[in-house]
Amino acid sequence: MPKFPGIRGFFLDEVPLLRQSSRGVRGVSIPDCGLKKTGLKKDEGAYINKKFIRKDPPNLPEVSEPSVVRHFTRLSSWNMCVDSVFYPLGSCTMKYNPKINEKIAGLENIKNIHPETPSFLIQPLLKIIHDFNCILCELTGLAEFSFAPQAGAAGEFAGLKIIKKYFDMKGKNRKKILVPDSSHGTNPASSVLAGFTPVEIKTGNAGTLAAEALEKYISKDVAGIMITNPNTFGIFEKDIRKISDIMHKNGSFVYMDGANFNAFLGNARVSDMGIDIIQLNLHKTFSTPHGGGGPGSGAIGVVESLKEYLPVPYVKAVIKSGANVKSGVVDNGHIKQDIKGAIKAKGLKSGSGLFYVTAADKKYTIGRMAPFLCSFAVLVRAYAYLLSLGKNNIGSVSEIAVLNANYVKKKLAKILQGSDPFEEGLCMHECVFNDKAIEESGVSTLELAKLLIDYGFHPPTVYFPKNIHGAIMIEPTETESIRTIDSFIKAVEEIKFKVKKSRAVKSPQKTKIGRVNEVLANKKPVFKY
Repeated sequence: MPKFPGIRGFFLDEVPLLRQSSRGVRGVSIPDCGLKKTGLKKDEGAYINKKFIRKDPPNLPEVSEPSVVRHFTRLSSWNMCVDSVFYPLGSCTMKYNPKINEKIAGLENIKNIHPETPSFLIQPLLKIIHDFNCILCELTGLAEFSFAPQAGAAGEFAGLKIIKKYFDMKGKNRKKILVPDSSHGTNPASSVLAGFTPVEIKTGNAGTLAAEALEKYISKDVAGIMITNPNTFGIFEKDIRKISDIMHKNGSFVYMDGANFNAFLGNARVSDMGIDIIQLNLHKTFSTPHGGGGPGSGAIGVVESLKEYLPVPYVKAVIKSGANVKSGVVDNGHIKQDIKGAIKAKGLKSGSGLFYVTAADKKYTIGRMAPFLCSFAVLVRAYAYLLSLGKNNIGSVSEIAVLNANYVKKKLAKILQGSDPFEEGLCMHECVFNDKAIEESGVSTLELAKLLIDYGFHPPTVYFPKNIHGAIMIEPTETESIRTIDSFIKAVEEIKFKVKKSRAVKSPQKTKIGRVNEVLANKKPVFKY
């Protein structure tokens, strides 16, 4: 009999810490600060505004150290996470993240730096931001990146605001953004927030946008197109260069949603596809915990003609001679070549005489998008990840991701016969199925998802993309082994052929919390215990 990670479960009960509280119990000892109330020259109200002084102590639990440790350890065992199970969420890239990246991001001289620290005190950190920009420019072929957007959708919004500002500066009021129905779901909303009207374009039966189908939407009112590539069907847009040429001929921009960049990372450059703007989700492609781990990063990259529209502040390198810093000598973009030329002209040794500063001198900038420069801990994880791979190994990330996805596609196509809407050809980093075969066995897409939890797998994305009936979308990522993938496929096979409807409607049964009323949870959410 096949073994599955979740075939058995063990869950300990738990109550809130406040209900475990006992007066006078302490989990830690705080050292005496040496300051006594009698030593104050004035009443405490003279030092702190009285409205900030508590009349009563905070209602905090008083518990021992073992109680705290066991409480949170037990709670953690209730959850599924990428450190414990396979997490095949399509279109989300929920992959295992190397712990060395977490260790580097948690170094004292990184995590405890105040974001307003003067530049001359944090030169190594500014160099990381600057050099990471160089790496992304090399991987994409674009001119410069901004790390101000702190989420993928924020990156989309920034890119569209750049397009809007560009046309405003030209005195043109272009109002439309074309959005294929295979694009990410946030694209239409980002268009509206940026002041545009999204126009949906239907994709063909092959799951891609044909260049000739685009022609009828072209007019002088079109500011650009937002195209996800590979798209949400997991298919590469083979006409991308033709689409870009059509848009550019109309004076329009091509924005690419780069959330799926891990599908061709290191093997193709978006500049060769004619892309003008892209956002890269560092918390997807570049090894940063995705969701629940703090802010993300939707790094926004642009072509040379749009550099001056990027958000501020940003980091740039300048040449210093002695104690004097001559700003403006070296800027982001084609940084490496410029620096080499400037160093040679100044007669400096390579790597010396460079100083990194934060600047806000973009001529047409869309302004600030965040209180500070960037989500630095996210960026440093991504930087460490790329350096650990090295230039020669970066391409293997996308190669293995694509190999894993096609392995799943071909294996499951034999089990879920007739359910692959794009059976011909290969997928990229993810594959999608409809519910035809699974419903023939009496199980719905939702029930398949719930049953997989009992087998020890987080469910894949379901009912998305919306134009695939009962969609089941699977992204195995490059970090999963063939053993894990085979176990997942075997679980789907067992559900398809052996699980009865009576069990399916009650699943999951091996979790702390069983089937919940999801409709009620959405209509009447409870945010406070």
